[in-house]
This record gives sequence, C-alpha cells and structure tokens, in this order.
Amino acid sequence: MKMSEKNDFIQLPPIKKDTSSDVVAFIWEYMKISENSREKVKDLIKDVHENGVKLEYKAPKLYEVIPKGEIAEFEEVMRKTIADIVSEASGVACWVYVQKYVKHKTLDEMLEEWAGASQFILAMDTWFERLMADQ
Repeated sequence: MKMSEKNDFIQLPPIKKDTSSDVVAFIWEYMKISENSREKVKDLIKDVHENGVKLEYKAPKLYEVIPKGEIAEFEEVMRKTIADIVSEASGVACWVYVQKYVKHKTLDEMLEEWAGASQFILAMDTWFERLMADQ
C-alpha cells in the first residue's frame, strides 16, 4: 500500500525492541516525506554508507533570526513539561519496584491495581526483570 499525501496516519511495521531510538526517529521522519523524496534520500544514504561520500553542507545565505524573547515562554513550558514527565515516570518506576520486590505482587496484580498506567507498568516490570537478571 502506497502512502499518499492524504493519509493522516503512519503505521510502522514491527521493530525489534533493541532498535536504537535514533534509528526509530529517523524511520519515522523518513516515512513522513513523499514517496519520490524517500527514494532519493534512501539512495543518498546508501551512497554515503557504501562509498563514504561526504555530503556538502552549505550554510544558508538568508535565514530568519528568532528573538530569544519570542521562544522564551515556549522553552520554559517545555522545560517544566519534561521535568513533570521525568518526575511522574520516576514515581511510577518506584511504585512498580515496591509492588514487585517489597510487596511481591505479580504483574497482573499491579495492572489490576493501577490500570491507567498499564503500559508503563509493563515496561518497568520488563526492565526490572532484565536489570535484576544481570545481577
């Protein structure tokens, strides 16, 4: 199925769990460009990889300078949002650790108790299993 400009959604095929997030991000951006451009980009990347071709970067002659004040509020909101995400993720991770290793609850019991965080609980449970297996 070809991806047309009219489609609002992208569905990537299954990707291995150990795929670097940088690679996944690149694939995601690659799939958002037009089909013609994707072929050109793919050929260029293959050429760089296979032949060591160096891409010539030319700094633009004309560009818009955005005043710092114009993005300061956005920057502050993003900083606070990221801090909130990290704080919340840390809280859920601690909760999963206590439930799993202190209270000895099963994954199903944790998912039943806090259904709203099911994906994160599953991820943390898997991560703790791997982490503790290495010790």
